[in-house]
Amino acid sequence: MTEPSSKESRPSAEPLDLPGDVHVAESHSELLDNLAAIMLRNAMRSIQQRGVFHLALSGGSTPEPFYVRLVIDPRYRLFPWPSTHLWIVDERRVPLDHEQSNFNMIRQTLSDHVPMRKSQVHPMPVDEADPAAAYERELREHIPLYSPPNNRRPDDQPPPGAATMPRLDFVLLGMGEDGHTASLFPGSPALAEKQRAVVNNDGPHVTPPPRVTMTYPLLNAARELAILVTGEKKAATLRRVHDCLRHYGPDPATLPITGLTPHRPDTEMTWFLDPAAAGREPAATP
Repeated sequence: MTEPSSKESRPSAEPLDLPGDVHVAESHSELLDNLAAIMLRNAMRSIQQRGVFHLALSGGSTPEPFYVRLVIDPRYRLFPWPSTHLWIVDERRVPLDHEQSNFNMIRQTLSDHVPMRKSQVHPMPVDEADPAAAYERELREHIPLYSPPNNRRPDDQPPPGAATMPRLDFVLLGMGEDGHTASLFPGSPALAEKQRAVVNNDGPHVTPPPRVTMTYPLLNAARELAILVTGEKKAATLRRVHDCLRHYGPDPATLPITGLTPHRPDTEMTWFLDPAAAGREPAATP
């Protein structure tokens, strides 16, 4: 099980210039293995250093095969689930057993099949009057606040709100064709949040039904951000992100994925791309 290089795997006429590291695997299957290797490495390191691994997962069709692989592939049976707390990046305000529920998909594909106590699995309480406030309280009860690294420079400032944020160990995110990540949609109210870790997000710019989502301050304070992007339909959006960042800088209002801007030297951010998303031809099969 080899870990991915921080460089792109194959040459390209115009490599994607994205914040953090960019890893392009030779195939979709290899990509899932590379992501699993990195997540396992981070879990072991977190448990060795802090005795617990706080993992936040996203819903959607893109990560679903990855969750299945974590369960069925014997290489990952040593994953330290008994010392892991599982959090949900974002959720639709539908019952937790609804077919549109992110938690329902994650439960069916992953958490019901690994050795985790029920108390370590944290669905968003979508049936409460203010699920975002309730979920933020739960996060703060279990996760220590963000603290600056010991080697910080005098002028090295944390992201907005980060000093008061719980610090997740690993966050798995995706990207929609409109450039959204989590339930942070272009033009939606949650994009402007600077202080809260979790907010409710609704309105004309939010794909129905109403959402609950982790915010930039919480996401940008994480120890590791992994962004999984697959498929040819995402290639044009990635190129838009590349062009936006190169020529104008982050523009979360239009491309929310560009709001992922961790400023800490001890935060790792990696884009995990298959050949199609990266705009490349897949490797030839021997």
